[in-house]
Amino acid sequence: MKRFLLVLCFFGGFLSVNAQEDLQEVYKAAVEAYEARDYDSFLENIRQADELRPNHPGIVPKLAAAWALTGRKIRAIQTLKQMVLMDATFDFQNNPDFESLKRHKSYQDLIELQEELGSTEVHDELFRVINAAEIHPESFVLMDNGEMLLGSIRERKIVKVDTNGLVSDWLEVPYGVMGMKYNEETDHLWVASSALSQMKDFSSDDQGKSMILQVDVSEAQILQGVEFNDGSVIGDLILDKEQRIWYSNSSKPYLVRNVTDTAQYFGPFARKYFDLDGSHFNLQGLTLNDSENYLYFADYVSGIYRINMDNEDDIEKVYAPSSSLLKGIDGIYFYNNTLIAIHNGTKPYRVMQYFLNERGDFIDVERVINRGGESLGEPTLGQVKDGYFYYLANSPWGAYDESGNFDASQAKAIEIRRIKLD
Repeated sequence: MKRFLLVLCFFGGFLSVNAQEDLQEVYKAAVEAYEARDYDSFLENIRQADELRPNHPGIVPKLAAAWALTGRKIRAIQTLKQMVLMDATFDFQNNPDFESLKRHKSYQDLIELQEELGSTEVHDELFRVINAAEIHPESFVLMDNGEMLLGSIRERKIVKVDTNGLVSDWLEVPYGVMGMKYNEETDHLWVASSALSQMKDFSSDDQGKSMILQVDVSEAQILQGVEFNDGSVIGDLILDKEQRIWYSNSSKPYLVRNVTDTAQYFGPFARKYFDLDGSHFNLQGLTLNDSENYLYFADYVSGIYRINMDNEDDIEKVYAPSSSLLKGIDGIYFYNNTLIAIHNGTKPYRVMQYFLNERGDFIDVERVINRGGESLGEPTLGQVKDGYFYYLANSPWGAYDESGNFDASQAKAIEIRRIKLD
């Protein structure tokens, strides 16, 4: 889901126009100061850039260099650690800007951390292989009978996959299929559908359009929907116990809560709008805790947050130890006071389970489900079902060339992987 957004510009397109201009200005000033060896000015400007756009792989290593070049070795080590958590392939050992750190007592710890994060660790198993890479699936729903509904970005449809892996067309939708959620009580499927350039027959007139669809599963029929034309990429959604639907916009940082029983197809929903512009960047996955008094959501840039459902103006960050970096999360899922997070914005890709404290606002312990496994082409979205976590391990975003054409030779058969949680 995130690649559409990352190609917008060097800094990701997550900021307002004014903020992007400010960022470009201070970043340029930082580079010029570095080239002039004015390291104090370099530090001042690159710190401002980092404040405007945190956790950016083009900014964080420069900030680490600025700390090192101005003699702040501890801050340099801390920032390099942040970078290694983001990208374990980052070569700091051969960078002359960090030469002064090599005798620091924590430098060897950095090397060991990089080696650990760069190692493969796999605790899940293959559940099903689906020969459907050419449709570019992003999400799925596993049904009780073992069949699956697989959502296609490229071909604007949902296909059915039987227990033998046989794929058949099921339902056409207006745009590419993003997140999907199934409601067993009503036998309805809720679908986020967004216009992406990777779709077949994409038109620039559709840029920024999205839809939320309610589908009768037994009839394979769209019951109702609502269309958004305000620069949206609706990426994920979830239903609460009051049958209200929550969804996130990845293009502009806002969350929306709608009722689900008053709309006609393409008609208006009654909504509550959470505008997070200025405090957040790129909203992705959503999940509710068991009691549904908190809604957790992932910001692809800055981490995990939660909304107090009893006081919806109360939005707070979920914190983690310095050994964890909650960046680059696409899908996120709550299970038994843990959060399962799919990181496809880190190197290597990883799927993690984070164990929360009693309050649910701090991560006490983390568990690797899969880090750097051979199957992780680009993991995207998943599903908790019957004590297992299932996820799509290799959505073929990397199969598009520079012109946006899909190259089937670069795509592997789709893997659904799983791990037993209990």
